Amino acid sequence: MSKKLVGLFKNVSEINPSEKLAGLILARIEKMQKRIFWTKITTSTFGAFASASATVYLFIIFKESLLFSEFWSIVSLIFSDATIVAVHYQEFLFSLLETLPAMTFAIMLIPIFTLLMSIYFIFEIYNNQSNKSYKYYL
Repeated sequence: MSKKLVGLFKNVSEINPSEKLAGLILARIEKMQKRIFWTKITTSTFGAFASASATVYLFIIFKESLLFSEFWSIVSLIFSDATIVAVHYQEFLFSLLETLPAMTFAIMLIPIFTLLMSIYFIFEIYNNQSNKSYKYYL
């Protein structure tokens, strides 16, 4: 079978494409790579800004819910009744956990994780871009 393929390619009059066609193909490939690069950078940067602003907003909500809960009044018992807290530390810790706004804290972790992933993708894009022979400077 390989002899048949070799024979087919011997009959081809022009094996290499013209230089104009090769230049057009390479220019098109470079244009597509540039578009993919800018799309990735734009998406990752927008994701980082959106998740950072969501993190700030959820941090404000978490702070307000923490202030309006009984968490700080229970924490203040450490300073006023330290010996009683030391004796009953398990009940004290369970009371702290009960008054901690855990759902707000758990929801706040989602944009933090998204922010870290976006920053990771931005660094990954720049590292991959710096390893290539073509570069698109910002």
